[in-house]
Amino acid sequence: MMNTERRNDRRFDDQSLVFVEVESAQPDATASAKLALARTLDISSRGMQIATKESLLPERILRIFVDNGEEYPLTLVGEVKWTRQVGNEYQSGVELYPSRETAQSQWADKVLKHGLREAANS
Repeated sequence: MMNTERRNDRRFDDQSLVFVEVESAQPDATASAKLALARTLDISSRGMQIATKESLLPERILRIFVDNGEEYPLTLVGEVKWTRQVGNEYQSGVELYPSRETAQSQWADKVLKHGLREAANS
């Protein structure tokens, strides 16, 4: 049997609330961005699995805002790789894009600290 798992990063169970920008703000400022509340199911340094009330289309590029206990949330950008309906919610896999304009390095640090806490508690 062939292993279809393509992830190289260690994943950690996580139940954090995040906001996903499902509609971008319009350049003429007539419409603001539309955010949806999501919950992480697991996280890695280069991605996350999230649960939402609405379906996210694969190949869609999203901005994700993560509360990290600081004054401003971490801003991440990622691509929806897959979505499936589970009960009354949708679960999606998001691959994060590294970028100077995003908090990718702070996210990787958060995931590392989460993993160290998890290891210490087991």
